[in-house]
Amino acid sequence: MKKIFFAANILLALSLVSCNQKAEPKAETAAPATEPKKMEVKLSDLSSNKDYVCGMPLEEGGIADTASYEGKLYGFCASECKAEFQKNPSSHLAQK
Repeated sequence: MKKIFFAANILLALSLVSCNQKAEPKAETAAPATEPKKMEVKLSDLSSNKDYVCGMPLEEGGIADTASYEGKLYGFCASECKAEFQKNPSSHLAQK
């Protein structure tokens, strides 16, 4: 009986010791927040230096997307502006 009691106490002590040991913190693997990619398009390649949807002036290195319409290249600050432009390009160009 003493052997069973002794063995039970040892198992209890080992489990308490293992519970008190802190686990190594895991390295976070979450993907970093991504910013919209900007295109390598020169302003001189565009028909204008403004986004025809939102009216925002475009700058070198700040062009997120482009679209061609009637042989001209138009730049946009965001892909959402490009999508809106493509729904009805002539109406956006008429609002110059």
